[in-house]
Amino acid sequence: MIDYRRALREVVAKAKPLGPESVPLADALGRTLARGIRAREPLPPFSKATMDGYAVRAADTRPAKSPVELAVVEDLPAGRVSRRAIGPGQAVRIMTGAPLPKGADAVVMVEDTERTEGGVRILNAVRPGDNIGEAGEDVRKGELVLNKGADIGPAEVGMLAALGVASVPVARRPVVAIIATGDEIVEPGRRTRSGQIRNSNGHALRAMALQAGARADYLGIARDRNASLKRKIGKARRADILVLSGGVSVGDYDLVKNELRDMGVRPVFWRVRIKPGKPVFFGLHGRQLVFGLPGNPTSAMVTFHLFVRPAIDKTLGRKAPGLRAGKALLEHEIALKPGRTQFLRAVLAGDGPELRVNPFPDQKSGVLRSMVGSRALIVVPADVSRIEKGSSVEVLFLE
Repeated sequence: MIDYRRALREVVAKAKPLGPESVPLADALGRTLARGIRAREPLPPFSKATMDGYAVRAADTRPAKSPVELAVVEDLPAGRVSRRAIGPGQAVRIMTGAPLPKGADAVVMVEDTERTEGGVRILNAVRPGDNIGEAGEDVRKGELVLNKGADIGPAEVGMLAALGVASVPVARRPVVAIIATGDEIVEPGRRTRSGQIRNSNGHALRAMALQAGARADYLGIARDRNASLKRKIGKARRADILVLSGGVSVGDYDLVKNELRDMGVRPVFWRVRIKPGKPVFFGLHGRQLVFGLPGNPTSAMVTFHLFVRPAIDKTLGRKAPGLRAGKALLEHEIALKPGRTQFLRAVLAGDGPELRVNPFPDQKSGVLRSMVGSRALIVVPADVSRIEKGSSVEVLFLE
């Protein structure tokens, strides 16, 4: 067995970015930027009104006596440029988003005015810069706005649109092929016989790959026979990452590890000093990354988070592969047998000034409900047997 940190380093070192492709802006949500985006023009590109009202020279609103009346010389809706400059004692009626006329240095909100015959009465004085957006105050021309490796969310889509980026350079999504193994599993919707269970791993791992940003290809169930395994694995030859669940331990019907070797997969490690999920296999088949995960549902999902997710992140060029780490205060004492790094499914409690965490009551590797009800993994180092209530513990956030 090797320790967790070393195994993770091996995975991240072997995974390589897949290179860029371009997609329309409408399809960029959820993708990862393949290069940094610089502004080709300032944002906003001109000084503009941020309120409906009157563009003025601020000095004209501060006479010895108030209110002051100004002559309205033009109406200026958004999308139109003023044909004239504002002179002393003049104002332009302006809408939100319209370019500021020459000579104006402030906007008086419409709520602070009264219309008069041929003009406007200013009820409250303004200062230079009030209620206007300066050219380039959001983004300067040439500025690096979005970094390479950034995940594109709704805000990033809006920024790309504002910058005029219609074709977005993104990292190619890795294709993840998923195979569940075992004679005892049956697909949902099929009738089970005595001793059989539903196949949850294939569908859960496919969903996890999609959530991580990959393209997922679920290839079905390989039975506990070499010929069946060989056929299924052969269908995954074009995938960037191959993930199998089950059949990686030391039982008579645990055929995955040897079959992978016979098909030319070069082992990097087998068995990691962790709980749950000790019998994890990782190898290389050319440029393809190959993972053999345990068959117990919770072990399969936890080891996907710990090893497959970082590999997907690395192929996408993300800067921080793997689950986001943080700290939380432990609400109940933990007592464990030391020797392996343990990842306890945990419930977060965030109704106070500090994040708190509780281990899920049942930590058995076959209890799928522990994944449904948990939002984090508590990381317990291999040499630790007890953690006191109130201690600060490392957590990996599952969301």
